[in-house]
Amino acid sequence: MKIATAATSAAFAPLLAEVTGAEHHSHELMEQPPAPLATGPEYFSKGDYETISKLVDLIIPRTDTPGAVDAGVPHRIDVQVAAKLELQEPFTKGLAELAEKNFSALPEPQQVAILQAMSGDAFFKTVKDLTVDAYYASEPGLVQELGFKGNTFRASFPGCTHPEHWATEEHAQ
Repeated sequence: MKIATAATSAAFAPLLAEVTGAEHHSHELMEQPPAPLATGPEYFSKGDYETISKLVDLIIPRTDTPGAVDAGVPHRIDVQVAAKLELQEPFTKGLAELAEKNFSALPEPQQVAILQAMSGDAFFKTVKDLTVDAYYASEPGLVQELGFKGNTFRASFPGCTHPEHWATEEHAQ
């Protein structure tokens, strides 16, 4: 057994030397700052991209944590709409409706009023869904806002602390 291990180690020694060099290079890559978030439209026109940016900013604004724009949500929506034909028509119609109302030029309280009136609209519901999904899948949403710490070990799970969610005796049977 020892002879086989020694022979194998000797055979892989040159490869291990290359791996050590590779680790050094990958370590250098890890020290580089992360690439900036994409900031321009790929599918939408510049004006529509600015409208999408304003919409997501109104849905999840910057507070003590980054907002949707900070998390790159407009770009993620742009990419999704470009990739999914079923989203393109609703977005084209919804953005055209907002353009007719001169949405981007209005003060924020009027923009909010327009969006509240559109709350039942499929376009606005889709924008909200995509915004929330993209934001909470991003590092700012998941880690900074929700405090996700990754896969962590718990010695016990405290369970729900809301009494209204506890099973009653009649439901437990």
